[in-house]
Amino acid sequence: MERVLTAVEELLVDKPFDQITIAEIAARASSSPTSIYARFTDKSGLLLAAHERFKHQAEKRLRAQIDSGELADLAPRQIFDAFVQDLVSTFRTSHNLLRSVVLADSPVMYERAAMLITTTAQGLAEQLRPAMTVDYEVGERSIAFAVRAATAVMQQHVIFEDRAFGQLQLNDNQLAAQLSDLLTTTTASIFRQG
Repeated sequence: MERVLTAVEELLVDKPFDQITIAEIAARASSSPTSIYARFTDKSGLLLAAHERFKHQAEKRLRAQIDSGELADLAPRQIFDAFVQDLVSTFRTSHNLLRSVVLADSPVMYERAAMLITTTAQGLAEQLRPAMTVDYEVGERSIAFAVRAATAVMQQHVIFEDRAFGQLQLNDNQLAAQLSDLLTTTTASIFRQG
């Protein structure tokens, strides 16, 4: 199963999920289509499994960053900058997977995405707790709102990226700066100023 999911991830680097065939996945995984169908009833089952794997890896990366303490002495803006750089990088490298998940319109995948956003917001709140001047629950809600807003912008970017025009055409650095501004502005009232 790991080989099959790795094959799906590798193929998603080059093309959208709906253009990938079971035969391609089987060939890349050194497996057979029948063995894939023995584990997954259809391609949407593969997408669901690939998304679960993505969610698990993202949570693991977030936890490692929090546990490392590397962000502990940074100001809120610096923490947001680091978070946004990772967010943009993750969306960029997983573009086809995340676009397929959004377009699949699956309640299970939406629930997983919501859980990942919640976990991310809680992790950021944990990192930013020492700088908060408000009750932690108030601060956590403010950060959760800001993270949801930033994630919504990223989802729109993933879906409509090839259709962007004018002021909405941003390279990754510009997008990261805009998202960091969004997070900083949205949560400014919960931190010490200066």
